[in-house]
Amino acid sequence: MKNKTYLIIGFLCVCGTLFAQRQTASPLSRYGYGNFYTYTNAYNQALGCIGVGTQNKTQLNFLNPAQQSAIKGETFLFNVGLGGDFRTIEDNALKNTTSSVGLESFSFAFPIIADRWGAAVGLLPFNSVGYSIQTSDSLTRYKYSGTGGINQIAFSTGCRVFKGLSLGVQASYMFGTTDYTGENYFEESGAYYTRKNLEYKTNGFLWNAGIQYKYDINESYSFVVGATFRTMQQLSYKATTYFGSYTTGGVTETQKDTATLSSFSSTTDIPTEFAVGVSFSKENTYLLGVDFGMQDWNNISCYGKVDNNLEQTKYVKFGGEYIPDYKSSKFYKRTPIRVGFHYSELPIIIQHNGENAQVQEYGISLGSRIKSKQTQNRLELSLDFGKRGNSTLAKYLQETYIQFKLNVTLQEVWFTKRKIN
Repeated sequence: MKNKTYLIIGFLCVCGTLFAQRQTASPLSRYGYGNFYTYTNAYNQALGCIGVGTQNKTQLNFLNPAQQSAIKGETFLFNVGLGGDFRTIEDNALKNTTSSVGLESFSFAFPIIADRWGAAVGLLPFNSVGYSIQTSDSLTRYKYSGTGGINQIAFSTGCRVFKGLSLGVQASYMFGTTDYTGENYFEESGAYYTRKNLEYKTNGFLWNAGIQYKYDINESYSFVVGATFRTMQQLSYKATTYFGSYTTGGVTETQKDTATLSSFSSTTDIPTEFAVGVSFSKENTYLLGVDFGMQDWNNISCYGKVDNNLEQTKYVKFGGEYIPDYKSSKFYKRTPIRVGFHYSELPIIIQHNGENAQVQEYGISLGSRIKSKQTQNRLELSLDFGKRGNSTLAKYLQETYIQFKLNVTLQEVWFTKRKIN
């Protein structure tokens, strides 16, 4: 067991060094903190991203820390996640297709007290900014872009305090850099142009709490209800502004001068979030669940500015899983079928032609699992087909996307004492 422990720790150190946050490519990420990632892997995404009110002894779940109390005794779970998306962005008559693929997460979970108290640790994305927008008039071209985001190292633990009732807490260390750039190009040959870059280096701690109650109707059927809550919290950041002027000759750029306009430290707000979820399941046969939640973005200061284009949001998610015959020798009969649906209001308010409209997102997901009968190691797959926009905006800033997740989970039996006869 000691060799395995060293192997996992060493692998996580290497992964932490190589981990590069998967970037988004969406003009909507210019608002607020950009695109948020939910704490979902391929299993959760295939179920419409539910997980607040579900318990699974063999799945990593950062959506509700109380779930960690259900981690199967003498079990060590290790998970690596890959993600990607393909987006088509429409803006009136213009259309553009983008893609991004990369490693998303590394995580592991283990019991502290078998079938009562467990913990999970993960290196996960929190948000991502990625866009490039160009406009022009008769004299000047303007280009605005943003890249980067925030990652987190999350520690999640949950304990069953008495029969059926579990409490949990999750603490995350946040870190990352986000860059915003604005450039002005004058059409006259040989003219100067300017570039302003604003860099935010963010760090700090966030926490949230969770509760779950599982009622076993009998040996096969169970009902789970759960809730999570995060208060409004603050992260620290350091903002540095650079300003420079340049000239170009052909493909060569010549820097004329660069000045650091300002450098200061402050705090930025993360909004209150509340979610509830329920599920009903028959062990190794089917599961049905739903999550509801909200975030309060009113009067939230985002890097020193209260953005009036941010609004309170709500979301709802549905998901289900069916396994024809988990004991069957036939692969297709013991392979689960997972489907889900999700709808949410993004905090973004778009103003267009004198009208205000809140951006909405909805999608349909599906997925499955590949696992042999001889091992508990498995490959989880999911696809999410979605759209973001608002019918009031017609073709203004509409996005359609296909998002995929692929997770490899290694499940080992650890912490057992050998018996010598």
